[in-house]
Amino acid sequence: MAMFCGKDSSKSTLDVVKGFKQKCLIDSGSIFTNESLWTLKYIQELDTYFVNNLNEGEGNFLSKLQTQLEKAAPNTKLLVSEMMWFMMLCPSNIGATSSRKTIDDIFRISGFELSHTVDDEIQRKYLSDETLAGIGSAGTAYNTGRWRELCYFIRFAEKFVALPKSTKTELLNNHHHFSEWLEQIPENENRQLRHMLLYLFFPDFHERIFGNTDRKEILVKLTDIKSAQFNKMKTREADEHLYQLRQAFEKEFGTKELDYYVEPLRSKWKDDKSKAEVAEPKGDYTPMTKYKDLPSASLNQILYGPPGTGKTYSTINKALEIIEPEFLSSNKDDRTALKARFDSLVKANRVSFVTFHQSFSYEDFVEGIKADSDNGNLSYMIEPGIFRTISERASSSVGSTISLDHFDDAVLKLQELCEESDDRIVMETVRGKKFEIEYSGGATFKVFPYSTESTDPKYVASIPNVRKLYLSGSKEGIYNSSYVEGFLLYLKKHFKLEESSQSISSDNVKDQPFVLIIDEINRGNIANIFGELITLIEPSKRAGGDETITVKLPYSKTPFSVPSNLYLVGTMNTADKSLAQVDIALRRRFEFIEMMTDYVVLKTIPEIEGINIERLVETINQRIELLYDREHTIGHSFFLPLKDEPTLEKLTDIFELQILPLLEEYFFEDWERVGQVLGDHLKSNNDLRFIIEKFDSSKISKLMGNDWEQSGIQPYIRNDSALTKAQAYIGIYESSE
Repeated sequence: MAMFCGKDSSKSTLDVVKGFKQKCLIDSGSIFTNESLWTLKYIQELDTYFVNNLNEGEGNFLSKLQTQLEKAAPNTKLLVSEMMWFMMLCPSNIGATSSRKTIDDIFRISGFELSHTVDDEIQRKYLSDETLAGIGSAGTAYNTGRWRELCYFIRFAEKFVALPKSTKTELLNNHHHFSEWLEQIPENENRQLRHMLLYLFFPDFHERIFGNTDRKEILVKLTDIKSAQFNKMKTREADEHLYQLRQAFEKEFGTKELDYYVEPLRSKWKDDKSKAEVAEPKGDYTPMTKYKDLPSASLNQILYGPPGTGKTYSTINKALEIIEPEFLSSNKDDRTALKARFDSLVKANRVSFVTFHQSFSYEDFVEGIKADSDNGNLSYMIEPGIFRTISERASSSVGSTISLDHFDDAVLKLQELCEESDDRIVMETVRGKKFEIEYSGGATFKVFPYSTESTDPKYVASIPNVRKLYLSGSKEGIYNSSYVEGFLLYLKKHFKLEESSQSISSDNVKDQPFVLIIDEINRGNIANIFGELITLIEPSKRAGGDETITVKLPYSKTPFSVPSNLYLVGTMNTADKSLAQVDIALRRRFEFIEMMTDYVVLKTIPEIEGINIERLVETINQRIELLYDREHTIGHSFFLPLKDEPTLEKLTDIFELQILPLLEEYFFEDWERVGQVLGDHLKSNNDLRFIIEKFDSSKISKLMGNDWEQSGIQPYIRNDSALTKAQAYIGIYESSE
């Protein structure tokens, strides 16, 4: 269960929260006093004097709060102390002593002393070290932005206490309904207190993960969810994915006592060894010397063929042929092992996968400007696309080292440090000018010049800019370059970040190959997607080649060349666009590997009530070649489910749901030619034809009269009864013999 926290226990905290829910949220009472504090009257006073009066007062949070609540009723001030008590239950990086002092200071604003007003037994229960020890790190942002969390809490309380008692009780007993209900509260998607409420109220269904950094990293590393998907995901959706992941781990380890910050789960997403495994490959992988020892496979190749010929399926083997040929050779018949090794390479960022489509653009593939919103402040950042990202990783690899692994690792450690620290992190520019940084989520750190106490910074240091400086050494085009440079110096000094491998001599060193798989490459607009980079992918134009070309990217103004250890593997469905129609620039720069129907594979399918699948498919394809062309034949993969389920019912499903719709598309619903492909014109028994005339002569005569003559296309329909008859399928190939 999620309430398990390793050697530390959250039981004491969760026990007092049960009392809080009943006394305060349902009965509108109080945990410290006998007053009715959690009422709409006092909460609305907080909305008036605090939420709508944030700029009132000077100094720190407590000083401003005292000024803001000067005209508020004493009970309103006591209510804030209880709210702050609740807000202090989760953060483990504050400490019980500091939490008690904060609660006591706010209680004193009401004109009462907590130690004299609150019973000793209540103090022992609600203010003990055990209760206020904390459950998980909330990070710097939670402390420095405490006013934001309090605003959220007040808005939550105002809406919640106004509900009927029965509704409140139902919400506090149903985590799904409560989570959905919270979505009406402003800032719900961005507040850590939202995660704390759900964990404290429903620990069996929610994790003690209060910052989005860890939530994102867990889901990206341990599931199929991509970073971009997470960024667009509602927090409620992320909760559900985390819960499903927990259930899978509980089943795997046979226990509910699991926690993402405690082994055996911690190392699955947070342990540094996951990075080391990329830096020092194990098993069958042997690093290859630059140029002469790189795989002999073409740098640019496209697998092309009709639908169902296994093009995308074969990209796994192609990637392993390039990166780990020995492993592929020794496990060529073990698809499970090959897929597992391929997945590990994807996880290690050695292989990337993208599908082109009509709306895919240069900005998605290379780089573009993306808008980002932080508390209503709109900013624009240059975001690298998948091609630039994997190119930078390939370029930063020297021998068994991948510089970006070390860089990303250092940034991750800094994010963790920010979240665990009570204060902002102090850095220095190269000239010794001090500044503070605060992690604001995503790829941005807020910068606060040391001379200001503003909570609304005018500067940011973006990770893409720091990465750019790290890889290129150039500050050209970098916004806030002095802070970005100071940021990079801090990473090098405190997290032992070594110089980028691009600045290391590459003579006689070994490069690791990388693979970018582009599925459906012919469905995208090649000129729009590749832009000027279409020239750079040629082997001779790549970095280290005889005619190396470097361009300046249009948005980031960064020098860019395509590394010689990056392999491009595309797939192309010839039914969508024939080879002759493919962009000439693409055709000149790629090698094309044809993949047609594999009849040897079809031979392994047993006969089904006398139906020979190999002969059936081969005859259909021969007729398609005569009536259309070979690029629209039918691949073997459509029929592979018959290996495990060799039944007439399964064959009927395949024909009804896949083969007939495909043929209808090929021949633009020219039913007569569809019937010819299936040999219907050679069958004497009308009941065995898959396509039949919709109207016989008697029906036409009845509808149109005896003198009406047929002109134009004869209407046809499917004969569904033929789909269930074995002889109808046998007639496809036997009628042609």
